[in-house]
Amino acid sequence: MSYMEKGIDIHRRKRIALKVLKIAVGSSMAVVAAQFFNLQYATSAGIIALLTVQDTRRDTIQLTAERLLSFLLAVALIFVCFHYTGRLEWVNYGFYIFLMVTACYSIGWQNTISVNAVMGTHYLMSPDYSLGFAFNELSLVLIGTGMALAMNWKMPSNLKVIREDIKKVEDDMQTVLLELAKYLERAQSGDPVWLDLDQLEAYIHSALERAYEHAYNTMLEEDLYYVEYMEMRLQQCVMLQTLRSRVQKIREMPKQSELISSYLGYVAYYVHEKNIPDQQIKELERVFRRMEEEPLPKTREEFESRAILYHVMMDLEEFLFVKQRFADAKLKDL
Repeated sequence: MSYMEKGIDIHRRKRIALKVLKIAVGSSMAVVAAQFFNLQYATSAGIIALLTVQDTRRDTIQLTAERLLSFLLAVALIFVCFHYTGRLEWVNYGFYIFLMVTACYSIGWQNTISVNAVMGTHYLMSPDYSLGFAFNELSLVLIGTGMALAMNWKMPSNLKVIREDIKKVEDDMQTVLLELAKYLERAQSGDPVWLDLDQLEAYIHSALERAYEHAYNTMLEEDLYYVEYMEMRLQQCVMLQTLRSRVQKIREMPKQSELISSYLGYVAYYVHEKNIPDQQIKELERVFRRMEEEPLPKTREEFESRAILYHVMMDLEEFLFVKQRFADAKLKDL
C-alpha cells in the first residue's frame, strides 16, 4: 500500500469513527431532549436519530424530509387501521405494516419504514388516537431528525484527499500510457500495462465515491467539478480498456506501431488537470496522415494488424475528445 493509499485509508477510518461518535452523541441527546419535554416513548427519539445520521449532510437532509412526509402517511394509515377496524390489535398492526411498507416502497421511502413501524407499535400499546398523541409522535420524529441534522451540519473537509486523488489518477494514467507505448514497441510484456490499468480503474471508482461524498457534504455547486472530473477520467479509462482489447489481438506488431508508440509517449506528458488537448488532437491528425502515406500491407496478417492500429488511433482520438468536451464545458461555466 502506497503512502497516499495509507492516507486515504486513515481518512476513511477517521470518517467512520466520527460517524459512530455522532450517532452515539446524537442518539443520547435526542433521548434527553424527549425526556425533558415529557414525551411518551422518549427513547424512540434516540432510535430515530441513530437511523437518520447518514454519511453526508445532503443524504441526512433528504432522509429527514422523507421521514417528515412519511409521518403524515403513517398517521393516516394508523388511524384507518387501528381506529376503524376490529379489536384484534395484532391483526390491525399487521394490516398497517402491509399498507405502510407497500406505500413506502411505491414512493421510494424505504428508509423510513423502520421508524414508521416503531410508531405503529406505540399506537398498538397505547390505543390513543387523539391529536395530542399524534403530536407526541411528531415531536419524537422532529427531535430525532433534528438531532441528526445537528450532528451532520458541520462536516469535515475532504478536499485535501480529493486533490491527492486527482494527482494520483493523473500519475497512474501517465504510467499506463508510457507502458502502453513500450508495449507497442515490443520492449516488454503487456502484463504490467494491464495490471496497472485495472488498478487505475478501481482507484478512479473509489475516488469518484469520495468526490460525491465531498459534494454532498458541502452542497456547493462548484464542488460538483470534482465529481465531473473523476467521471471524465473514468470515461478515459474505459477508452484505454477498449484500446487494450484491440492491441491484444495483434499477433505481430507492424513497424507502423512505432508511430503510435511515439505519440503515446508524447500524450502521456500532457495528462494533467488544466491541459486542453487541442494541440494533442492536431498532432494525432498528423499521425493519421503519416499512416496514410505508409505503403499498403503486403500480407493478410499485416493488413489485419494495420487495421487494428487504425482503430487504436480512433480510440486515442476519443480519449482526447473526452477531455476536450470536459474542458469546453468548464470554460462555458466560467
